[in-house]
Amino acid sequence: MIKLYPIRFILILLVSLIVGCGAGGGGGLIASATSGSGGGIGGTGLTSSGTIDGFGSIFVNGVEFETDGAEIVIDGQQVTADELALGMVVLVAGRVNDDGVTGVASQVIFDSEVQGPITSIKPGRDGDSLLLVAAGVEVIAEQTGTVFSGLGFDSIAVGDYVQVSGFPEGPDRLRATRIAKKTPASGNVDDVEIEGVITGLTAGEFTLRGLVVDYSAADVTGLPGGAPAVGMTVQVRGVIDPVANKILADRVTPEDTIVDQLGDAAEVSVQGAITSFASIADFRINGVRVDATDATLRPSGLMPGNDMVVEVEGNWDGTRLRARKLEARRGRVEIESTVAAVDSAAGSLTMQFEGARIVVKVDSRTMFDDNHDDAGPLTLAAIRSGEFLRIEAIQGDDALVATRVDRENIDDSFLQARIESFSAGASITLLGVTFSTRGTGFETEDDISVTSDQFYGALQSGQLVKVRDNYPPDGIADEVEIELEDVLDGAREFDEDDASDRESEEDDIDSEDHPGDTDEVEEKDELDAVDAPDEVDEVDDVEARDEIDDPDEPDELDEPDQPE
Repeated sequence: MIKLYPIRFILILLVSLIVGCGAGGGGGLIASATSGSGGGIGGTGLTSSGTIDGFGSIFVNGVEFETDGAEIVIDGQQVTADELALGMVVLVAGRVNDDGVTGVASQVIFDSEVQGPITSIKPGRDGDSLLLVAAGVEVIAEQTGTVFSGLGFDSIAVGDYVQVSGFPEGPDRLRATRIAKKTPASGNVDDVEIEGVITGLTAGEFTLRGLVVDYSAADVTGLPGGAPAVGMTVQVRGVIDPVANKILADRVTPEDTIVDQLGDAAEVSVQGAITSFASIADFRINGVRVDATDATLRPSGLMPGNDMVVEVEGNWDGTRLRARKLEARRGRVEIESTVAAVDSAAGSLTMQFEGARIVVKVDSRTMFDDNHDDAGPLTLAAIRSGEFLRIEAIQGDDALVATRVDRENIDDSFLQARIESFSAGASITLLGVTFSTRGTGFETEDDISVTSDQFYGALQSGQLVKVRDNYPPDGIADEVEIELEDVLDGAREFDEDDASDRESEEDDIDSEDHPGDTDEVEEKDELDAVDAPDEVDEVDDVEARDEIDDPDEPDELDEPDQPE
């Protein structure tokens, strides 16, 4: 949990995790929110980022903000607080009380990162994730990590018009924290809205999130200098041209970044997916450069890397965030089972498995979601013994802490965690729960079926596995699968699938052009790979770093605006 110091007024900015936010562009939030407030840490306040994790009024980054009297803005329109929803990435300006866990919001702003129709859906091999293309943007949706509204993980379909909020994962992809079904305001299902950083520019066109945007007929008068530029964070509104495979923009407006809001010696907390990871001393979260050399890691064994969702807290020195704390915000422990007991006073849930129980702690950062139809906001106190929950959790140094709790209809039981012990061909134990594996089906991390002997022959204690015990549970594993430890559901899988698709397409083209030369070409490729594998990797790595770093160059060259 972020430590919030006992000061009278603190500015909390929860900024769009794509890298930009702000009610249709433009600044002014800091000035209006802090005018006359006085004080704050370092005289500049606190800037932090996160999603709406609960309601009470709203919980964001562990703080419960009262929203009575606050200005609420969603996609540029002033609305009531009733329009705020779970999983939204919001911008909040307000005051935090001396207790550090409650406060009063004066302004709450939400801008969707993507809005438009879904044109394709690719399910993950293990059924836990989907790769959607919405308004031309690739979006990873998770059964556990994404909040759905008006549709569901199992019912989302091509043609649905959706509003998406989430974390950036790589330069062009988004990991959704919320997907809501919407009706386009204009009635035209081809209307789209996208936010992002311009990464390429030619006469009349630029590249945004891997998409070509034709701005030749767009209103760009609001942009600095009246024209787009590489590295500029913008919001694009327009329509999809499916024939030309581009967006025809009618308006392009500037969007503030987190860096734009920071001042020297500012206290900063940023939540999001790590990108451009070079070392613990140099990586980015939402465009903010971070040095976590001296940071306390939570849990202590945390090994940060690209696409890991974390929260960092520290001091902004004008060029990078000097982190004091680096904390995991998404876990790889997953529990799907019935509730044995609820202890609201202790803030814990006890989950039942055949012959064993698992205790999971919850805190002010735990997101509660009720997937029952027409259900209101879920709280720990509303959960009853015998109900079925899906829980994602982080294995902390002294407790298992839930990052997310979903109430579901009763289904098969699952447990995903590191192996504590096993008896080859007989049983497997994780989190104190022992499952018999006689007659069990086994799969590798690539979803390849293997025999019991093959599985146990390669198995090691500490590996991450997922065990399914079909309903009604009997303590006998119906399926055991090795899971990837360092990435969230779908991340590596969809990257591998995309690469395979591209290679397959290239092979098809080569074989069509040179049907008689296939063996000769393959032999040459094998020789080239043997002769210079490191050279190819080095070139690819340099090009990848250039593609990631170029859009952020203005952040390093231009001095951030100083908050008033």
